[in-house]
Amino acid sequence: MAIVTLSDALIRKGLGKVGATVRDRTLCGLCLRIGARTNTFVVATSVGGRQIRVTLGRWPLITVDEARELALPILRRCRSGEYIVVPVRAQLPTLRQVLPEYAKAKKVKASSLARYESLLKTHFADWFDRPVSALKEPAFGDHCYAFAQTRGAAIVDLGRGIVGSIIKYLFAVHGVSIESPFLRLSAAGLMPDRPQPRARNLDESDLLAWWNAVDCLTEKQGDYLRLIALTGLRKNEGRAVRCCDVDFASGVLTIPETKGKRPHSLPITIQMRQVLDRRCAGLRPEHQLFDGLSADHVTEMAKRSGAPEFTLHDLRKLLASVGARLAIGDAILRRILGHAPKRGDVLHRHYVSLNAKDVAESLKSIQTVIMSRAGQSIYNLSD
Repeated sequence: MAIVTLSDALIRKGLGKVGATVRDRTLCGLCLRIGARTNTFVVATSVGGRQIRVTLGRWPLITVDEARELALPILRRCRSGEYIVVPVRAQLPTLRQVLPEYAKAKKVKASSLARYESLLKTHFADWFDRPVSALKEPAFGDHCYAFAQTRGAAIVDLGRGIVGSIIKYLFAVHGVSIESPFLRLSAAGLMPDRPQPRARNLDESDLLAWWNAVDCLTEKQGDYLRLIALTGLRKNEGRAVRCCDVDFASGVLTIPETKGKRPHSLPITIQMRQVLDRRCAGLRPEHQLFDGLSADHVTEMAKRSGAPEFTLHDLRKLLASVGARLAIGDAILRRILGHAPKRGDVLHRHYVSLNAKDVAESLKSIQTVIMSRAGQSIYNLSD
């Protein structure tokens, strides 16, 4: 049986034939079994003349240093005459294993989970299938520094956020204490500036041309854009509205799935009613009003029809800006947009509670201005 000083670099190069076992010169009793597909760390020793074999885990899911750390207390107990049958410490999960567990606990949407997984696979691939204890290594800190210096501000901001959040989750649930390298980099002034909010391209003066272009689209695409412009809904919130979410009797539109993970509701104004009437006609309660529509593609369709440069988020910003110019209070605007107050705002987080009817008049005022700028009558939304 060969005796070598085990290292991760040496294992990568290859240590021998399949089926061979290699002993570690640094820690007597630690061995590496070489398999056809995997290499496995084991403790191989004896207690009172009886052979003991304890499997520690597979490389590279645990590194050589981690294997030595696991093996040392086992060997000490063996030397004292105790018979060991299992490792004294369970192997920690990998980032791949933790991610869905974290997403379930935090109620992360499937679309967001896919984005987080893509980021980790793309930019933190060397750590994705390793135990989370590997995030303590200096190499991970070096990688985070290189990531922060070479990627765009938006990607870096998302990366630092998801890594930091997972590290906090690991401490809370698994008791793993890791300091985020991004915190150290930020304290040293080595992080790039946070990404700036996107500038709004669409102005009130553009609304006439915008609305005329929307009128050139097919009815479903046009109604979707009109509804977003009149409500300020986020693109996926508007896209997912179902027929059962529209209650004409009570005059309330409900959005069950929002970015803030709380249901949102808006009054059905005269300006909105014609759009909702058309879209609900002939639909079953569970059917979506805009089934089959691509929220991202519809903006390009409008621009090809002559609309000025805009994004769906521009429509949300425009509604908020009109409301501010009408001197509508922050609490009303937050309620219309579905924004939660800041954590420290005790008054609005715990005391002030507004329903859809409370914001009806303010929303009507905003919509009247928007339609006036677009050259539209409140009774004529599509002609």
